[in-house]
Amino acid sequence: MAYVLGFIYADGAVIDSRISSRTCYLLLSNNDSDLLYQIRKTLSSDHKLDYRPATKRNFGKGKTYLCKPSYRLRIGNKAIYTDLLSYGLIPRKSLTIELPEIPDRYFSFFLRGYFDGDGCVNTGARKSGRIIQVIFTSGSFVFLNRLSEKVSDILRIKPKNTPFQSGAFRLAFRANEAISVCKFMYKDLEISPFLKRKYEIYQEYLASKN
Repeated sequence: MAYVLGFIYADGAVIDSRISSRTCYLLLSNNDSDLLYQIRKTLSSDHKLDYRPATKRNFGKGKTYLCKPSYRLRIGNKAIYTDLLSYGLIPRKSLTIELPEIPDRYFSFFLRGYFDGDGCVNTGARKSGRIIQVIFTSGSFVFLNRLSEKVSDILRIKPKNTPFQSGAFRLAFRANEAISVCKFMYKDLEISPFLKRKYEIYQEYLASKN
């Protein structure tokens, strides 16, 4: 459930629709249906996944962006909605979230969930060879700055700055520190959901270094 909470902080929303439908919703979205099926199983849910085709979004000044096809899982449940509010999640949360209190023994799962929603891993060539980079993004500086402090404290590495770039705050780890973050996130892999394609990038990098 710590994983699911982390994913909700990244790619989830809570919606109060009691005026129109007399209930409240948890909404999860991602372009990987397998991951949402894993999360649905964790939540013991049998709600159907909705498919949303690729669409163009207008960002003003003649700029458009083609959004990839995606899937949505919507669960109507007032108890879940109320519980998430107690963790600080509110409607239109992206700019206001703060890092919830997560016991250290569960924090790796929360971090993995958030990473699978609002993180990326990439590898590239440098003069010294290939390098790996792990990035977390958020619209909330407070959330990401506290995440940087928490990860740095657990892994005993130097806290990172969280600059604002391309419309969001970014927290980046590189080289050996990125490997440490991945090792931490992916421990106990079999007892929690994970996004396969991101994990495989990390595994492929490790294999290339051996």
